[in-house]
Amino acid sequence: MFTRIPETVQTLYAELLDQLRQLESPLGTMPQGGSFVSKSIRGARYWYQQTMEGERKRQKYLGRETPELIEAMDQAKERRHAESDDIKRRRELVAMLRTGGMAHEPAPIAAVVRILARAGVFHLGGVLVGTQAFSCHANMLGIRFEMQSLRTADVDVAQDASIALAVSEEPPVQILEELRREEPRFVAVPGFSQREPSTSFKVRGRDLRVDFLTPMIANRTRPVFLRHLGVAAQPLAGLDYLIETTVDAAVLANSGVLVLVPQPGRFALHKLWLASQRPASDQAKARKDLRQAEQLLDALAMDRPADIDEAFAALASRARMANSVRKALGKIAGDVRDRVVATVPSLK
Repeated sequence: MFTRIPETVQTLYAELLDQLRQLESPLGTMPQGGSFVSKSIRGARYWYQQTMEGERKRQKYLGRETPELIEAMDQAKERRHAESDDIKRRRELVAMLRTGGMAHEPAPIAAVVRILARAGVFHLGGVLVGTQAFSCHANMLGIRFEMQSLRTADVDVAQDASIALAVSEEPPVQILEELRREEPRFVAVPGFSQREPSTSFKVRGRDLRVDFLTPMIANRTRPVFLRHLGVAAQPLAGLDYLIETTVDAAVLANSGVLVLVPQPGRFALHKLWLASQRPASDQAKARKDLRQAEQLLDALAMDRPADIDEAFAALASRARMANSVRKALGKIAGDVRDRVVATVPSLK
């Protein structure tokens, strides 16, 4: 069902994740990256941070020259040198983890995840909920799943709309513009109605696609606009259960990308439920859901049975969902089902 990754490799993953978490800590108010340039105006010197966006220069005003500003820029330069060494080390870690057998994303998927992270999507509560989350779970658990379960051309991101409201004063990020800087062929996918905003973006002529999702409230099916991301999200039933609790994870791309993913136990049970909700036309996806749930439950039952127990306990207020999970459990391999039921008798 799965193979274990050596503990030495797991230790390297823990080091990478720790370094990525440290990047989230405040390092002062001075902007990072680019260079510092000055202008003399009427005898006074003013400083700007200059960065390149493609072939276009962009300058951000920092202020009139003062001893405090000069000191802040010097400190930023020192951090930049230290950060270059950190980036080199993280690149080495990612390379070693890939060589050690951990799951990594194809270049196009990795590029999209990096763009979303750079735009602050995960920092603002966005959660990877598709196959990329499944890959992250494999790495954090120190196991290797079958490759067929890891193949996808979609990147699914879920965002709780209530979090979006809480950060509505943040400067809006235009996701489509960010994606087009990396791949100009990204276009918005038309919605079911011309009056509804797009919740998906895809690369023209390729399968690569990014979908934004949000929990369904009061059976509302119309897209919900997430102002802080400048994008709309499609409401989906059951998504609130999946993203209610999340964990940090590292995507193995370049120097590593810190993301949020659902807790493994909830992801597995949600996959069981999702497989039971698929229409007949989506049975290929339903089989993939069951396969991912089966492999993840197998690993958790052996190493982290409490995760399954806690995930199922969280279904106490969702009786229909819990019943669907029990029924879907009968569709996975018998030996895995027996181990899971032995771990969580209430799943019988």
